[in-house]
Amino acid sequence: MRKFVIESEFEKNVKRFGLKGRSIQFRLKQIPPNENSILWIKNAIRQIITYACNKVSAEDMVGFTFCSKKFSRGGGYLKFQRADSVYFEDIWELISSIYQSNSDGLSTETFCLEATIVRTPLGRGRSACSKYIGFEEECKARRGIVYIKNVDNLCLPRALVVAIANTTDDPDYQNIRKDIAQIQYKKAKQLMQEADIEIGRNGAGLPELEKFQSHLNNFKIVVYNYGSKGRDLIFEGDSEATLKINLLYYNNHYNVITSLTAAFACVYFCDKCHVGYNNKFDHKCVGVCSSCKHSPPCDRGQAINCPDCCRYFVSKTCFDKHKELGHKEHKTICEKIFKCKTCYKTVRKGTDHKCNSYYCKTCKKSRPDDHLCYMPVDNSSPNLKDFLFIFYDLECTQDKKFSELKTLHEPNLCVFNQRCEMCLNDPLEKIICNNCAVRRQILKFSDVIERFVHYILEIKKRFKRVIVLAHNGQAYDHQFILNYILTKTKFKPEMIMRGSKIISMYIDNVTFLDSLNYFPMALAKLPKAFGLKDNFRKGYFPYHFNTLENQNYIGPYPDMEYYGPNTMMADDREKFILWYNENKDKVFDMQKEIVTYCVLDVDILTLACLKFRESLIKAGNVCPFSEACTIASSCNKLFRRNFLKPDTIGLIPRHGYRYRDKQSKIAIEWLIWEEKVRGINILHAAKGKEMVLGGLSVDGYCAETNQVFEMMGCFYHGCTKCFKNDRDKPVYNNGDETMNLRYENTRSKIVHLNQLGYEVIVKWECEFNQEKNSDMAQYISDHPLINFAPLNTRDSFYGGRTGNIKSHHKAKEGEKTKHIDIRSL
Repeated sequence: MRKFVIESEFEKNVKRFGLKGRSIQFRLKQIPPNENSILWIKNAIRQIITYACNKVSAEDMVGFTFCSKKFSRGGGYLKFQRADSVYFEDIWELISSIYQSNSDGLSTETFCLEATIVRTPLGRGRSACSKYIGFEEECKARRGIVYIKNVDNLCLPRALVVAIANTTDDPDYQNIRKDIAQIQYKKAKQLMQEADIEIGRNGAGLPELEKFQSHLNNFKIVVYNYGSKGRDLIFEGDSEATLKINLLYYNNHYNVITSLTAAFACVYFCDKCHVGYNNKFDHKCVGVCSSCKHSPPCDRGQAINCPDCCRYFVSKTCFDKHKELGHKEHKTICEKIFKCKTCYKTVRKGTDHKCNSYYCKTCKKSRPDDHLCYMPVDNSSPNLKDFLFIFYDLECTQDKKFSELKTLHEPNLCVFNQRCEMCLNDPLEKIICNNCAVRRQILKFSDVIERFVHYILEIKKRFKRVIVLAHNGQAYDHQFILNYILTKTKFKPEMIMRGSKIISMYIDNVTFLDSLNYFPMALAKLPKAFGLKDNFRKGYFPYHFNTLENQNYIGPYPDMEYYGPNTMMADDREKFILWYNENKDKVFDMQKEIVTYCVLDVDILTLACLKFRESLIKAGNVCPFSEACTIASSCNKLFRRNFLKPDTIGLIPRHGYRYRDKQSKIAIEWLIWEEKVRGINILHAAKGKEMVLGGLSVDGYCAETNQVFEMMGCFYHGCTKCFKNDRDKPVYNNGDETMNLRYENTRSKIVHLNQLGYEVIVKWECEFNQEKNSDMAQYISDHPLINFAPLNTRDSFYGGRTGNIKSHHKAKEGEKTKHIDIRSL
């Protein structure tokens, strides 16, 4: 009989290990009458320890905490220790000492005990379990991972010696990696001897990692968990060394990561934040000094300007660090990054820098500041190899009701077809493909989503690209997939949404699309639209009859109401009634009918999608499913690839063509007001374009007075009043700039213009906003350059057909109402 009650059981992060642990909170039951209270509580504590340590490995870490309302001096705890080192006597002695110093006596009414168990990673050898094969295949396929092949329990020291050889450019690296003449094994044993580490039969875990890190103080060991794309760390050493040893852990095995970007399938990887990303502007690292590029960020001191690279450094230490040689390229930061003396932009050496130019994301190259963008011609070609298409459909039960009209849909059948480049044009009847295996699968029962998702996540390792399609998947089928991915896996899908509808969803190399976005018509109309044979005609199925109770039903056809005839269009309803009257006296086999119906739907979808794809590839060399996510984006791709001429369709600048330069509205307002106050004529962007003086663009210039006018936007020029904190942290979308650096560049620009003989008039954005009064605002708003501002072409997308003429009209008897709709692609 249990002498305790489990109050709660939950997961929590344990900072000491950087892992998740399982915590169980216990409460003692009331002591029965005529029982020895001390003996009874002892047995209860013994039961709790046995329960907490049940089904844990000897290497797992276990900790206990104790609390009670009667503890005037606080509770107590037993620090984390290996499960095989937890003894009842130690815990009982601790509890006894706490009660002696905290309370009047031992009471079960307020006493509670919490146990936390942390399962530690262990590395020993390759598991024989079949689920381990996927990890092995992926590690062998990725260029950035070295798979450690061993039959002993030394995968951790083996991985360490391989990683050290790779990091230090050891000339014997290839022999160590391949374990030629057992050199890998010998070096692993040597490393263990030098570090004074013995590895038991169960392999190496956190204690061994900590000891290896202590010994290898010239390296920093980081262990990543497989399947998290680098976000989940098992271990990170506390060493400040710049040389890194990156390992990948899964299922009691350690492998070596030689390239983080290749291992985690991304273009960039920040090893400070442990985040992979594909666009260099998508991540801003706060763990690196933006000046010297060392971690952690340097503390502010006496600012120093480097005469060699002309860059600004926050302290003498920061300056010295940027002169240190890098361990890989053997170059200093001073040799790699400099500030242009003409335009004051920070530039990396080796790039094609031109003053008064910038990297245009649209043109994808360096262009002048005042250049005009055109729609780019697409010169690429679709990748028609190493892909897999999966077409699927779900059927759901609706047993659970929220109300009379709302029910919970739960999938109980999933049918999917798959096609690869080898079997794309093979007939439906073909069962097995030598490349992608079984071409049609039927999944039944309540766990169909789990099995389907696991199948996709497993087969994605065999293909470069997997594309999953469902008809109306955006609003129905894909929603079940998304729910499972978010609640049952570690993946965080990237999505393009339209409201709550999923236009596209990406999980690694898997893309989920909706065929309805390519041909917006009911599935029943696809056979006629794509000229499929007569036997591919969508039938009818009683959706509302699909309940748990009816799964094995065999008997007369269900009543007509189960088919939902009232939701059908008039023509379809007439056809259905005719079909129902012809078949209602036949025998209805639920399992046979639901599978036949779903298989037919998937076959129709498969044939229609493949025919649509074939047509677009022939017509314009565009694969709609691998290169687009809607019919509109497919047509755009086809037009740009086959018909668009260079520099013919302009991409209208944000402020229109009238403002030739990227000048803010507030700058124009200030210059207009300065013209009035000073009685002069100022040349600026609203009148043509900005002047370039001494290689620098200026907001305004008056030739009569030789004055330069500069409006300083607080964010872009590093205002010291508006941005007082974190001034040395990288700013958004530019890791080489900080607020202090922007402010220093602004000051340098003003000094340079003064040296050229110009008087510089400066106004900060925040100051101008404070100075604005009603007279100034009225004058500015009435000025022709503001009052007749350039038209914004994008404004034409607002209103339009959605602007109704009459909100409500009640039709008279015999009166017909009409509406006009403009349809576009």
